[in-house]
Amino acid sequence: MADIEGAPSQAVGGDAGDVAAGQVTIRQGGARSVAARDVAIRQGGAVRVEAHRVQVTQGGVVLASTSELEVTAGGVVAAIADTAALEQSWAQVVVAGKSVAMDQAAGGLVVAQTAHVRDSAIGLLLARELHGEGVRVLMGTRAALAFGAGLGLALGLAAFLGRRR
Repeated sequence: MADIEGAPSQAVGGDAGDVAAGQVTIRQGGARSVAARDVAIRQGGAVRVEAHRVQVTQGGVVLASTSELEVTAGGVVAAIADTAALEQSWAQVVVAGKSVAMDQAAGGLVVAQTAHVRDSAIGLLLARELHGEGVRVLMGTRAALAFGAGLGLALGLAAFLGRRR
């Protein structure tokens, strides 16, 4: 990330290319790339965001790399964060070094030390601790390992039998 400590704030409305500032606010617009200390996206989106703190409200991000991620009524394709909070939102992939909090949200792949989940659905959850209520996890750690072992065995057998013909 570029040195943006002393950079001024920047507000984006409409379409912007690459944005670098201390604080960036995107309202009803979009940006290709954002590098900042704090980023707030409201009814807009960004392809790539690299910041210390990212807040998304009714918007979306393709790739977010941040310490703190908060998404409300929005979506994220992939996020790498220390902590992530999703409220009435969705994410395809969330990898959190510390914790993920989900409230009425959906996640494809969620990886974290601790997951706090309420009334949410997760495709594959890999977490050391899960605290939740109303959680629907399609595949937990054990099921994922069993699925991977079974798939590996089936593919290995298919390759072996394919060579014999």
